[in-house]
Amino acid sequence: MRGEGERTATELIKAWCGQADLTAVDGIALRVDGVPTGTPPAEMIKDLDDYRVGWELIDHSRYSYWGGMRAVVVQFSRGCPYLCSYCGQRGFWTQWRHRDPVRFAKELARLHREQGVTLINFADELPTGSRKAWKAFLEALIAEDVNLTLVGSTRTGDIVRDADILHLYKQAGVVRFLLGIESYDEAMLKTIKKGGSTSEDQQAIQLMRQHGIISMATYVVGFEEETDADYWRSLKHLLRYDPDQIQMLYVTPHRWTPYFETVHERKVIETDSAKWDYKHQVLETARVPPWRILLWVKSIEVIMQARPKAILRVLLGKDRHIRHGMRWYTRMGRRVWMHEIAEFIFSKRLKNSSLTLRSFWGASLAQNEESMLKRKRAVIPIKAA
Repeated sequence: MRGEGERTATELIKAWCGQADLTAVDGIALRVDGVPTGTPPAEMIKDLDDYRVGWELIDHSRYSYWGGMRAVVVQFSRGCPYLCSYCGQRGFWTQWRHRDPVRFAKELARLHREQGVTLINFADELPTGSRKAWKAFLEALIAEDVNLTLVGSTRTGDIVRDADILHLYKQAGVVRFLLGIESYDEAMLKTIKKGGSTSEDQQAIQLMRQHGIISMATYVVGFEEETDADYWRSLKHLLRYDPDQIQMLYVTPHRWTPYFETVHERKVIETDSAKWDYKHQVLETARVPPWRILLWVKSIEVIMQARPKAILRVLLGKDRHIRHGMRWYTRMGRRVWMHEIAEFIFSKRLKNSSLTLRSFWGASLAQNEESMLKRKRAVIPIKAA
């Protein structure tokens, strides 16, 4: 499957069962006479409500999150209108769409009443993309009067935009949002086309705290050839932001993003593509060796989560949902922290590498970024990297 798979899977099964020519099915990759071949991109699904999740096929007792709460992963929307140059998602969902807010709220309420689901984890890139649609969903879910806990990701700008309706977030059950902070440097935010600002980032965190919603700040290192001083400044700015939780990530240059072209001459130190997941160092930083980058990253995480403010929120928070979320994340974070250090110590990386990003992956594929747009039909051979 290439792109969205719901309709494509249906068409593929029909063609397979009817022994039809599979190359007539848009949106798939297959071998034709042994040659890897891609059919044209499938047309984007315009109405997400046309395809539903088969919840009745799932044994819900086997899935939990947020400290043992029965959980499901859902999508209210797909896509993101922003153009962050490093984002691995922007080439897959080329248009932001959302489900019917009332129907979606009823579906979540039914999962709670019939399956005992209590935790809703949003997989959306930007569930809050439309204030009107998101507000309608919150109001519909509140009207259902179900005790659900909602977690997901959004942009700081949407939190600031919705300052006057954040009480609806809380009333509907939102307990945590992950916020893509990415960098403390305004110039870097412009370079990677984040479309935000440091003042907006800090304001969003403060607003969420005022309304009893946990903020998890993601922060990415490695966008440029950073120095030890840059990491020190990152720590100071994160302390000033004062998020409840922190998630440190390493920049990962996906081949289909514009960011790839800007760093294609940097050295690669990790050749296992399974580790190109934002949680492993994959690019060399000339002025700081990998072991010291790890030391900075793990130290920043400890300082942020072990400072008195954070500990008091874990122990003495007035909101039991906040206390639960903070304690669960602290337990999970401690395990992950130790695992990542051990993995770094015992894993093999390229030393004194001369392998550049371009020589490892090949030329950029950024020109194919809008992969789901409908194009003139043609069967396209897939070239190996």
